[in-house]
Amino acid sequence: VGVLGNGIGLVMSTLDAVVAAGGRSGGFLDLGGGATAERIVEALETVTADEHLRALFCNVFGGITRCDEVAKGLVEAVKRLDISLPIVVRLAGTNASEGRAILTRAGLANVWLQADMPEAARQAATAALPCP
Repeated sequence: VGVLGNGIGLVMSTLDAVVAAGGRSGGFLDLGGGATAERIVEALETVTADEHLRALFCNVFGGITRCDEVAKGLVEAVKRLDISLPIVVRLAGTNASEGRAILTRAGLANVWLQADMPEAARQAATAALPCP
């Protein structure tokens, strides 16, 4: 499970949550603060370059980073980069409801919204399991 988040503390706790949920952590990328939609596209291009990833967990707690910008970037990245990996998204904080609405309207089959971090980690870990 690859992790995309903002702030190293959140990223590290997200990695821990994935492992606690039975998953195996893959690469991660810390967006830092104030990421734009284009920065999200660039970040997803970087993190999804790992051919061993089976799922991605995008966990953002918006403060300076606006969740609507994250959502716009996710939509653009999935379309532009043709990302088919399952992506579990948890958005909280600044403009989170707007971000969730953007992702819902986009109707991307491989993007799943979760409000709860432990549940999102479980979903990402499960999505990364090999098919029987």
